Amino acid sequence: MVIGGIQRCSFSDYPGKVAAVIFTQGCNFRCPFCHNGSLLDKKGDTFHTEREVFDFLKLRRGRLGGVVITGGEPTEQTDLPQFIDKVKKLDFAVKLDTNGSHPEMVELLLKEELVDYIAMDIKAPLGKYGILCGVNVDTLAICQSIFVISASKVSHHFRTTHVKSLLTENDLAELLALVPTNSKHITQPFVPETAWKAEL
Repeated sequence: MVIGGIQRCSFSDYPGKVAAVIFTQGCNFRCPFCHNGSLLDKKGDTFHTEREVFDFLKLRRGRLGGVVITGGEPTEQTDLPQFIDKVKKLDFAVKLDTNGSHPEMVELLLKEELVDYIAMDIKAPLGKYGILCGVNVDTLAICQSIFVISASKVSHHFRTTHVKSLLTENDLAELLALVPTNSKHITQPFVPETAWKAEL
C-alpha cells in the first residue's frame, strides 16, 4: 500500500464511530474540485510505511471504533484486500471511500467481508462524468459499483459534491435517478478554499 497520509482521529468520517483515517496515494480521476490534490499523483511528497500505520493502530485498539480508508482512490491499490485484512485482525471496523471506478475490487472486498461501510462518490450524471472527473471514465464500471454496493448487506451511502458551476439542478435530478431506492444519498457543498483548482 502506498500511504500518503494519516489522520489520527476523526469524529465525522465514519458515521457513528470515532475513527482513524488512512489516505492512499494516487488517483485515476482529476476532478477539478478535489480537496485532496496532494494525493492525486502516485508519487507524493510524504509517505507513511505500513509498519508506522499498524504500530499506531495497535496503540489505539479499544480507543478508536474504526478505520477509514480513503484517498486518492484506494481501489487503485492492488494489495488493498491484504491491508484491510490486517486492519480487521486488530478488531477495527473498516469504512471504504471510493469513486466506484473499480467494481471488481469493491465486489472482492464485499465477498471477503473486509468492509463494514462504504461511501461511494457519484460525481455527475453519466453524460457529464468526464467533465466532472477530468478524464474519460468507464461509466458502465460506475453503474456496476452502484449496483454491487446497493445490493450488498453492508452499510453504505452515495454522495455528490455539488459544484454549481458544473452541475445544474437538472444534472442533480438526473444523477439522483442513479441511486437505488434502498440507498442513502448525500449532497455536500463545494468548498473552493480547499479545492485542487479553486477557480471553479
